[in-house]
Amino acid sequence: MTTRKEFITVSAAFAVAPLFAGGRAVKTPLMLDTKRMAIYDGPGIRTTFFVKGCPLRCIWCHNPESISAKPQTARFRHLCRRCAKCTMDEATCPTKALKFYGKPMSIDAIVAKAMEDKAFYDESGGGVTLSGGEPLFFWEWAAELFKALKAKGLHTCLDTSLYAPPAAIEALLPLTDMWLADYKAEDDALHQKYTGVSNRVIKKNLERILATGAKTEVRCLVVPGCTDGDDLEARRRYLSSLGIAKTGIVELEYNDYARSKYLALGLKDTMPPKVAGNHGSMSN
Repeated sequence: MTTRKEFITVSAAFAVAPLFAGGRAVKTPLMLDTKRMAIYDGPGIRTTFFVKGCPLRCIWCHNPESISAKPQTARFRHLCRRCAKCTMDEATCPTKALKFYGKPMSIDAIVAKAMEDKAFYDESGGGVTLSGGEPLFFWEWAAELFKALKAKGLHTCLDTSLYAPPAAIEALLPLTDMWLADYKAEDDALHQKYTGVSNRVIKKNLERILATGAKTEVRCLVVPGCTDGDDLEARRRYLSSLGIAKTGIVELEYNDYARSKYLALGLKDTMPPKVAGNHGSMSN
């Protein structure tokens, strides 16, 4: 386990020591987590790596620790004993009430970790998924990572909101075997209200990816009172107009299990309430 001092020192140093691609410095993320034996992040058995940092501000975000690109410390109050001499050290906390988010991991280290389960990928048709946060927030780094993974013969998936410049899409298209695209709202005003950004560039990027014939699965989170009802129907119509089969569209049920994370991080809890009937009428 990492001590608080080591976590702060190493993460800060890593954040200001950028990767160089083509002679230029590129933005390099800290990592949140690694999930081995994942079965919902693309085909087969996979290893999913989560980057820290996202340009969106979705009010329902279930990973609030992934929003900031900087390292963070969380204290889960329901686990904390309020020790008289708290060391603020994740490694020694007796109740695991402390959690450090955002640790450095080089591309070589990611590839090495991914290769540990290559036998499972080969047997199941799996591979590696990059998620977040938002991987395209660090798109030049993501392209370098995928080049390294492809050099090892690994299948790649990108789990993304598609909120990125066109250059990011062009860079990742030849390196990404499957796109897992989140489509949060059809109405642009709603999209801006609930995520903080317009969906115009997202739609253009999605249309560009589909035009190339790239394998794509679109995921639609259904948030009661926000993106259900009329907007969900509008998303279905739009995606159908792009030629996406029903099997390529996944509607995800909303949950609000992440509330304790907001509290632990000292963030305002913006998550809407979970109510019965995800497909009820939309209310603004």
